[in-house]
Amino acid sequence: MNNKRNSALLVALATSSIFGTSANAETKVTLNEFYRPFELSEITAKNMQTWPYYRYVSMNWDDYGLFGTVSVMTAEKPAKLTIADSTFDIQQQLSEHQTFVESLTATQTKGFMILKDNVVLGEFYDNGFSQDQTQLLQSSSKTYAGIIASQLIDQGKLDPKATVESYLSDFKDSKLGLATIQQVLDMQSGLLPASDYHVPGGEAFMFEAEQGLKKGETIGHRNAIINTKVQNAPGEIYNYNDKNTDLLALLAEGVTGQHFNKLLSKLFNDFGANSNGSIALTVDGSASPSYGISCTLRDYALFHQWIAQGKAPKSFYASIKDIDKDLLAKSEKGKGMAAILNTPITYASQGWYLPEKKLLLTIGSYGQIGFSDLKTGTAIVCMQDWEDNSVTEKFIANVHRAEFILKQLHKK
Repeated sequence: MNNKRNSALLVALATSSIFGTSANAETKVTLNEFYRPFELSEITAKNMQTWPYYRYVSMNWDDYGLFGTVSVMTAEKPAKLTIADSTFDIQQQLSEHQTFVESLTATQTKGFMILKDNVVLGEFYDNGFSQDQTQLLQSSSKTYAGIIASQLIDQGKLDPKATVESYLSDFKDSKLGLATIQQVLDMQSGLLPASDYHVPGGEAFMFEAEQGLKKGETIGHRNAIINTKVQNAPGEIYNYNDKNTDLLALLAEGVTGQHFNKLLSKLFNDFGANSNGSIALTVDGSASPSYGISCTLRDYALFHQWIAQGKAPKSFYASIKDIDKDLLAKSEKGKGMAAILNTPITYASQGWYLPEKKLLLTIGSYGQIGFSDLKTGTAIVCMQDWEDNSVTEKFIANVHRAEFILKQLHKK
């Protein structure tokens, strides 16, 4: 890989906080550590997102979120999945030096799936993960919040051009209250980039205590959003920040009078979820969709298939395809990412988009990555347990695998 391009993406990923929390930013770990046996009694709030513990914690978040979780209900009529007569061959060569399954294990993949028209074209489980278990989606959760906000826009309950303070009166003294709903959706609300997760006293560090990701002093989840620091006027710059997403949940609850998990259950019903999931609670008892949704691999694939098939809200598609309002691709961060991916990447309505490939991505810490191919209606999802929130080579490996799969499917 070109070192200059690799460095560009590393900078872009780091400054974008694209994957959320980074637990091991200054710690080098080895595969020996990943596979090391351990006792559950060894897991603490401080080490639970590090190897080897996170490979267990990530699929048992209901037991480890510091303020607990609340259930998200399966669909009333779960989608009926069938297995293809001929499934994707994971033993085939992916590159000169690696088979497809070797690429999966090299990126600590615990779950991998290809789904189209409710037909499972490929499915893989490893590292103790199974079909019925849930996995914490981390920042892939954000797109679920973007979809729910878009549903409310389509229903006329949220106006994307209206300001936050026009819906939430307690935000009238907050600079964030001046941002529009669309700017919050697109990470253009003016917030600082969330890059100080490891700095005691840092804003992102302290917000994680509000979310239940780490222990620390709290002032209240809602208060932390109201009193957040604002760097720019809304609409001037793209900055990735969890508070945008958690604010969407507060807005959704405000205009519907329902707890966010109820709205999320309705979404699970829309795409035909086969199993119950959950969402993490904050110190206030509100939901945290910036990181906190857990679901099964199959339900993650059903969500992406639903998007790929054009069943998501009309305003969601209009937003992600409106390249003119995107500020990521125009920034140095976006240009660096485009250079290494060899294709532009944009951000809108809490989703990543590759416009030239018509691929919608969800991306979460430690390797929760999903693809919706809008051209074919195909979903490709991976649940992984990386050593850090963002590992550039492993992210790129996921993109290359998706391109490899879609190229083969397009030939058929």
